[in-house]
Amino acid sequence: MMRDKRRYVVVESYNAVDNPDLFQRRLIAALLQVAGEANLFRLNPKIVKFVDERRFIVRTSLEGMRQLVLALSFITSIDGKEAAFYTLGSSGTILAIEKKIKKGQTSASR
Repeated sequence: MMRDKRRYVVVESYNAVDNPDLFQRRLIAALLQVAGEANLFRLNPKIVKFVDERRFIVRTSLEGMRQLVLALSFITSIDGKEAAFYTLGSSGTILAIEKKIKKGQTSASR
């Protein structure tokens, strides 16, 4: 049996995340609204780690990575609050993406 290939994406939120568990459910609901049920199944997104109050790492399927980045760009509000997400970088392993974060190679260009 083959394992699914995954990608890890570092995402920065416009607003600080105060409750990680609740935020993940709200983010999935917003992705469902933007991408649709079939695409959400293909994306299979999961927040695996919060780097700080605004940045987090999302695990997704290899096939769904581009769709995830696109769907995140279309989210304008979560639970009635204004929201925006910036994709800072991606990698095939969580260790590689954590190294990029530590070196400062993933930063928003604003």
